[in-house]
Amino acid sequence: MVGGVVEVRRPVDVGQLRVWLGDANVVQFSEPLTGAEYRSLAGLLAEHPRVPLRVYGFDHGLATLRFLRWFPHVRRFSVAGLHHLADLAPLDQLSADVESLDIGETRKPLDLAPLAGFRRLRRLRVVAHRRGLAELLHANPGLRELSLWRLPVDRVLPVVVLPDLRSLALTLGSLADSEWLAQIPALRYLALRRVGALNDLGPVTRLPALRWLWLEALTVERLPDFRSSTMLSRVDCVDMHRLRHSASLRGLAAAPQLRELRVVAFQLAVDAVVPFADHPTLQRAWLGLGGERRDREARNVVRLPPPRADREFAAAYELTRIL
Repeated sequence: MVGGVVEVRRPVDVGQLRVWLGDANVVQFSEPLTGAEYRSLAGLLAEHPRVPLRVYGFDHGLATLRFLRWFPHVRRFSVAGLHHLADLAPLDQLSADVESLDIGETRKPLDLAPLAGFRRLRRLRVVAHRRGLAELLHANPGLRELSLWRLPVDRVLPVVVLPDLRSLALTLGSLADSEWLAQIPALRYLALRRVGALNDLGPVTRLPALRWLWLEALTVERLPDFRSSTMLSRVDCVDMHRLRHSASLRGLAAAPQLRELRVVAFQLAVDAVVPFADHPTLQRAWLGLGGERRDREARNVVRLPPPRADREFAAAYELTRIL
């Protein structure tokens, strides 16, 4: 096991697996197992229903998903990186009580329509698969965590009704109309990572429950005024190279309850961090402006310890950070 990832290979050591599963974040395999090994693995996962099972790789046999007959009770399942997967219909071998699906990278985009029978999903990740996505979300209004990759989000999903959604991550793809975000007012965690066509973050300031905002490699040049974001406690600005001006962060400094801040913006003027020097609630900050001298100057302005580890902060505020 490395970093919470349990890699299952033949011959399967059931005793060792039993030990590892107690601390596992995911169990995965990329080559077929024997029937007896599938049965043993399924039995162990039944004892740890919160541990996801992931199948990936280039094996054509695994891509048929026939092995799922051994795993009817798995609640969390991922096919991220199962290269030759061509049809999601075999997922009907899983229980209708599945709560988490990761339909990740495959050789060709898939039709998600066969998944509409799952109506109790709480977590969903979809990479580049468009067909049937709107119907899948409509069938799962109780979703709490949603991650969408490489999709023109507002074109594929012009209307979204997810009243219980707490965590949303958009990665790559595009979002031409940022007002789309205002449809999800219950968001507590929002990540916008390398999202094209996204130039206006104003609607983000109107998410009343937002506690943690992650911005990465966007084209915005100035952050909006966050004075109305009374719940916002942490912001991470990573690789925000268009933030260059002295006033680029002034609107963020208006967030009345901001407690932790991380900024990585190599073109940002050092005096852009001055508004945080006497911020009334800010307790932790890490500023990376590119180069030892500029970093030192920025940290001399804002003399605070670095933010907590992501997992620690998420636990403190009962948040879920997703990618």
